[in-house]
Amino acid sequence: LGVCLSASCSIWLAEAQTEFKRVAEENVTLPCHHRLGLLEQSSLDIEWLLHISETVQKAVITYSGGRVYDDLNEEQKGRVSFTSNFLAGDASLQIISLQSSDAGKYICKVKNAGQYEWARITLKVVEKPSKPKCWLEGEMLEGKELSLQCRSASGTAPISYRWQRINEEDERAEHLPPTSRVSKSAFPHSFPQLLNQYMSTGLYQCVATNEAGQESCVVQVTVQHAQNIGMIAGAVCGVVVGLSLLFLVVRLTIRRKEKKRYEEEEAPNEIR
Repeated sequence: LGVCLSASCSIWLAEAQTEFKRVAEENVTLPCHHRLGLLEQSSLDIEWLLHISETVQKAVITYSGGRVYDDLNEEQKGRVSFTSNFLAGDASLQIISLQSSDAGKYICKVKNAGQYEWARITLKVVEKPSKPKCWLEGEMLEGKELSLQCRSASGTAPISYRWQRINEEDERAEHLPPTSRVSKSAFPHSFPQLLNQYMSTGLYQCVATNEAGQESCVVQVTVQHAQNIGMIAGAVCGVVVGLSLLFLVVRLTIRRKEKKRYEEEEAPNEIR
């Protein structure tokens, strides 16, 4: 697109809109190539802007008056730079250790001797799920319903969750029994797994996955069977009864000794 104003002619060259998608903590290079460095380099100006909204934008990095300014905002300070020889025509922007706040619409503006070139780029930053939290709800008793809960506090939606049972012999992940039931939760990024009486003791793993990656957590389940509970209860009762009898025998023995000592002490008094 060429626009001529009065006696001077300013040429605007706009590149096609480009979109980049990267994972948080990775690096990205946003391209911006120009031909204005062939003109007078002392008057070359380069500016990268990040549009936060329709009315709010902030400068990312600039080159003006022969100097680079790369500390224009605190959030990106120390993480932005020109990637190559920006004076010769490559004013691409490098951002390292991407954060979710880096996402947005970027504009590269190059100006020299009344001529302008620019590039528009949309950057999307996706975060993999945070390490989920695993916990138990319900009773670990045979015949009772037990709920295994799994939740990632952060991460780019949508996040999918799946439960697996870990074989402790070879640490291989196994599918849950077909009798298990899945229920949805009202919590965002939350996934409960409901298991009935056929659920077995073992180590269970929840894997949270999205397009950026995955994280997992594990929870130990120990199901108490009715027979075992009866045996444990009987053993506990036996121990209690045994301790009570032992206490009684010790008490009686002590009383006998006290009575005998008292009689031995009173005998000389009676003789006198």
